Amino acid sequence: MQVILVDPTDDTMFASWYRVYAAGVTHDRVDVPLYSMDEFRLMLSEDPKTRPWGREVAAAVRDDEVVGGSFIDWPERDNLNHGEFLLAVPAPLRGQGIGAALYDHAIARLAERGRTTLATSVDQPIDGPEQPAVGFLTRRGFSRVNIEMRRALDLPLPEGRLDELHEKAARASSEYRSLTWVGHCPDEYAEQYTRLKSLLSSQAPLGESGYQQEVWDLDRLRGEEKLLDQQGRTPITTVAIAPDGSLAGHTQLMIPKDDDGRVFQWDTLILPEHRGHRLGLLLKVINLRRLIEEDPSRTRVQTWNAVQNGPMNSVNNELGFRSVEESQEWERHLVTT
Repeated sequence: MQVILVDPTDDTMFASWYRVYAAGVTHDRVDVPLYSMDEFRLMLSEDPKTRPWGREVAAAVRDDEVVGGSFIDWPERDNLNHGEFLLAVPAPLRGQGIGAALYDHAIARLAERGRTTLATSVDQPIDGPEQPAVGFLTRRGFSRVNIEMRRALDLPLPEGRLDELHEKAARASSEYRSLTWVGHCPDEYAEQYTRLKSLLSSQAPLGESGYQQEVWDLDRLRGEEKLLDQQGRTPITTVAIAPDGSLAGHTQLMIPKDDDGRVFQWDTLILPEHRGHRLGLLLKVINLRRLIEEDPSRTRVQTWNAVQNGPMNSVNNELGFRSVEESQEWERHLVTT
């Protein structure tokens, strides 16, 4: 068996990688979110000179057949000691050393780039048996640093529920106004919006993770929007505008082109000095209303939040989100000499 990098322009090999990777990632899980093959290909094809993350995929090949896959990525504008990987082996092929071979390859690739903090995740059923990946990582020196809960909100909501929540939130936030856009951020708000995007990575609870605040500027924002356009993904963003005209917070939903009715809740952040006005609830309600206007065929929203993020979990509970599974974050720090 050998582990090789996969060229995303090699249609046959890339399709084999995706088939095996998807089989491993989705096995025995509920309503699993996964990028489409074309979305992966576009992510892997970003310009190396301007991309914020480097990405590559690898396949474990035995007897000319792909038997496992990995996805490896690393930040290129910040967190330069950080690297991430995901491993996937179809259930019938597990226990044969395939995951170990993919792991060794991924660690070597990240170490070559000077990455000393290695991160991955384990999706754990709620109240289910411990996933074998937990033992796999523990034996290799990883520690669990955070737990996020994947939650889902079924659409449509009960009649009148959004109106009720909007009224409640609006009473507490009467000094603020909101603005919603579909697609690209308007030029007049782009600089402020990049500040919110940057702060999100340090304001969101990360447990014991060593991940640091990301660097966002206009080029990074427009680059992300370009990739989303290519993938056919449509963002819906609502911001809160303070009385002085500055942005006080934002929330964003992401509509994939083809994903069986699914929508993803991406960023939500209210700046610390503007908290306590129910702005998180207000923005999410407004954004959900716009989602229903834009695409009433969507049947559910999925989101991830740290279990210790009490304010955001409280908002999601009010909206009616239900827990689906844990997403455990694991890290290992390499010893350097």
